[in-house]
Amino acid sequence: MQRQSFWSGLVVIAFALLALNWIIPEYAGVNPQAQMPPELVPSIASWIMLISGVIIVLRSVVGMARTGQMPVTREINWSALSWAAWPFLYVGAAIVVLDNFGLIGLGHLNILGRDDVKLTYAGAPMIMGMLYLLGERRWHVLLGCSLVPVALLYGLSVHLMRVGVI
Repeated sequence: MQRQSFWSGLVVIAFALLALNWIIPEYAGVNPQAQMPPELVPSIASWIMLISGVIIVLRSVVGMARTGQMPVTREINWSALSWAAWPFLYVGAAIVVLDNFGLIGLGHLNILGRDDVKLTYAGAPMIMGMLYLLGERRWHVLLGCSLVPVALLYGLSVHLMRVGVI
């Protein structure tokens, strides 16, 4: 478990550094009319990720030192690797499908068009499908865990448009 935490922490650190040094400066944009700079919230989130990743790596290094584990081993647990990889493949396949075929928007059929693609509408079914594949069968948990984040994201984006951030 310490080895997995070590590598997970390194990936979080790498992504946070990538976001801070390339993604946010390149794609956050500039909005002189905004009351809040567009890069402020992503930068705060990236710093939180970076600090959390460092804490995870340090704790796992201490744990591996106590138990005598090495961060790298020659044995590969293929079943654990495939179990860890399938969610990424699931999301990647969903992105390919949405990018190539669009999706059905609310109130109109837009199967092959690219102009009215609304990824917010695809979020809830994607989350629900992943939870179902992970073994969750309670409908109230499936609905709550898939609709609440999408509704909060929608509400947050509407609020940010109203205050002039995006």
